[in-house]
Amino acid sequence: MENMQPENWNEDRYKELNTYFRIKIEQLLRTNTALQEKIAEAWNVQLSDLVDHMENEDQQLWEEFLVLDKQKLEIDMWNHLHGTGTRYRPGFGFTSASDTEW
Repeated sequence: MENMQPENWNEDRYKELNTYFRIKIEQLLRTNTALQEKIAEAWNVQLSDLVDHMENEDQQLWEEFLVLDKQKLEIDMWNHLHGTGTRYRPGFGFTSASDTEW
């Protein structure tokens, strides 16, 4: 059985945005005073807090990334349930030997 690949799936764009937001979020946590204060007071920052502190252009890119991320999850689940694709590891999600350990 073949792997599921929707027509509009763009793996390169997904990887590009994934990398971009890993860096952007790390940068926000290091440099944004309001987020640093929230962390110091409550030790609890939600992803929505981070997105709220992004510039409008980054928020639009975030929306694009969420669409691609949902597609990736659907692809990974379909492939997993049909015995193809990547394996599932609790706490890590769908991974393969080529994935980097975070």
